[in-house]
Amino acid sequence: MAAEGTGISWGRVTLKPVPEFMPTEWHILYRFFRDRELADWNGAKPIRLPEWLFRRVMLEEEQTGERAGFGVLDERGELIGSTELYDLRPPLPLTPTVGTLGVMIGVRALWGQGYGREAVMALLAWAFTGREAPLTRVRLTTFGHNRRAQRAFLACGFREVGRSEGPGHTDVHMEITKGEWE
Repeated sequence: MAAEGTGISWGRVTLKPVPEFMPTEWHILYRFFRDRELADWNGAKPIRLPEWLFRRVMLEEEQTGERAGFGVLDERGELIGSTELYDLRPPLPLTPTVGTLGVMIGVRALWGQGYGREAVMALLAWAFTGREAPLTRVRLTTFGHNRRAQRAFLACGFREVGRSEGPGHTDVHMEITKGEWE
């Protein structure tokens, strides 16, 4: 792990905090969140907000501490995705010890090439060591049919802790503790 400015690097990726985005990066991230296929993989609907409101909502969530979001930059410094910790528990003003991880590589040509795994490792490094009050556990949920994601999360040290049935799909719940990560 290497720090570059306020970003965190791991392998070929650098995480850039959302509040530091340039206008072109906001536009790229907005396109990712409007993409139907990307939304489907995240169990969401494509956003319909105008870009200015999307930016405002994201920045407000950062300021209130509801989430810690980062852009995933490749080795050329291009925005290729995003990663975040959200659903921090206990909620502020208490000190969170648990967070939920989300990651998305928005450039399809880069899927399956390890960028998501490197982004997850960088985010875990930040969550467990790069915060004033490090988290003790990070969790996530992915679809049962998304085996590529599950293999990537297992390679990062996550373990499966359960499954649940959703409407028309199975959710796989995974987590990693700070001790397991170390």
